[in-house]
Amino acid sequence: MDAQRYIKEIGRGGEGARSLPYDTALQMFASLFDGRFDDIELGAILIALRMKGESLDEVRAALDVLEPGLNRVPVDSARPCVSIPSYNGARHTPNLVPLLACLLADAGVQVVVHGASPNEGRTTTAEIMSAMGLGAVRDIGQASDVIDRGVPAFVPVGLLSPPLAGLLALRDRLGVRTIGHTLAKLINPTLAPDCLRMASFTRPECQRLQHDYFAGSRRPALLMRGTEGEVVASTRQAAQIDWVHDGDCEVVVPAQTAAAGGLPALPDAADASATARWIQSVLAGERPVPQAIEQQVGAVLLALGIRSGRHTPLSSDAFDQAFGSTKAHGATV
Repeated sequence: MDAQRYIKEIGRGGEGARSLPYDTALQMFASLFDGRFDDIELGAILIALRMKGESLDEVRAALDVLEPGLNRVPVDSARPCVSIPSYNGARHTPNLVPLLACLLADAGVQVVVHGASPNEGRTTTAEIMSAMGLGAVRDIGQASDVIDRGVPAFVPVGLLSPPLAGLLALRDRLGVRTIGHTLAKLINPTLAPDCLRMASFTRPECQRLQHDYFAGSRRPALLMRGTEGEVVASTRQAAQIDWVHDGDCEVVVPAQTAAAGGLPALPDAADASATARWIQSVLAGERPVPQAIEQQVGAVLLALGIRSGRHTPLSSDAFDQAFGSTKAHGATV
């Protein structure tokens, strides 16, 4: 496959690089995900896109090629559902994505967490959920069974899309993130067209791209600056959360310079088991839910049309039913 015609456009450097029109990008990504580029061509395309910055048409084209081949999770169409991408993990602050996911499931939401693990030097959501007895599912059918139990399902990206998983894995060889990480935050991993997608960004250009994509698709999403890249509210400095729906955008949680009420005592960011135990103590009502995460849960419930209220701790029977496999996995509450 001749990749030169694409590279000549997107790889001309900071001043001369041009974004591909939608139809041309569609052809390029069809070849890319079919594996028709050799290693040199693929690397050149990925680095050129990173240096230039992905355009909306390029991202739309990539998703239009990728999404028809997704192995999506069946969910109950009569119940609200949410997608939480988790591909970064945490290095400096505890990764509280599992807490967010469990609080939403506790409120009756069908929760699909999708991501990759491991991530060298970072504590991943997959590791923490495994320590909680909520390990990654083995297949798509098991994901549905887990959700039916009223707990979040962690779905490895390799089950959803082997081509996307392969693209993400190139980070270890290239040393930088690629367009695959942009796409992973935007996909809908479920069969519900109106699944609420949560997405995070770390750079202003990514913020604009995500807003423009969801506004144009007219699919609902909650967007925020990520905490170390993860789509969970920071307990130190709550970020603004935008609700994009029906082509419009409204702020549902304003930015705060510091979380009110002081910072909670948090576990060591590098310790998945300690983070799991800390989250379980919150779910059991032994610790309060951090205010910023409680606000984020409220924003999700608002977007889903569910009456928002303060988190009610699980009763001991309900906790054992929801997390009955926890002790078997060596974690303690």
